[in-house]
Amino acid sequence: MTNTGKYVFLLLTALLLMAGAVFASDDFQVVDSAEIHDMLEDYLADNAGLLPQADIRIRSLDVHRSFELPAGQMTHEIIPSDPGILNSRRFTFIFRVDDRVVENRSFRAEIEALAPVAVAAGDLRRGVTLGEHDINMVEMDLGQMRNPCLDPQELIGKQLKRSLRLGNAFDRRWIEEPALVHRGDRVSIVVRSGAMELTATGIAREDGAKNDVVTIRNAASQKDILCRVTAPGIVQVEL
Repeated sequence: MTNTGKYVFLLLTALLLMAGAVFASDDFQVVDSAEIHDMLEDYLADNAGLLPQADIRIRSLDVHRSFELPAGQMTHEIIPSDPGILNSRRFTFIFRVDDRVVENRSFRAEIEALAPVAVAAGDLRRGVTLGEHDINMVEMDLGQMRNPCLDPQELIGKQLKRSLRLGNAFDRRWIEEPALVHRGDRVSIVVRSGAMELTATGIAREDGAKNDVVTIRNAASQKDILCRVTAPGIVQVEL
């Protein structure tokens, strides 16, 4: 083959390869990290009703490389690893092209949700009854917490079930209603039947917060009865 023939052969080969590349590009579509990021952002926006009132952001998203899907009308579905979404560490993407599942991929991600959270304004001991001066509001990431309190009014008047250090966030599991009746207290027993109301005196056999059902000993009959705590020093017979 002459030099001219070799040149023509190489030129034709190059043209064929280019034509093949153009043809192949019509057979697939590329999904890259930016598109995955946008899909996840849209998913979080669409599910805002399931998330706390906070500034929701994608802190990190591990999409190492782009990938190809067949050409056609692409749709997707996102499934979080945790139904609560915020604590999910992986998100599974199911891709469909023309209503047919063509790809299933899982990506590591961290979601950040910044909002004012109630924290201890000082060192607080177990059993303390909380007041406004015990609480500060500090912006924190809700994704790192289990049961944060976003409204300080939920805490005021409640008791701590465990001690807290300055700056530690309040957890709803550590809060309880204060006892309105204590073991050994003399209490008023109320019995209601229609418009009729009778009262008697009793001795509390155990502590009880509002609406707790506790054992009370009737001072007259010396019998134990079950009563519901309704106010400090007042219980109502459970009929």
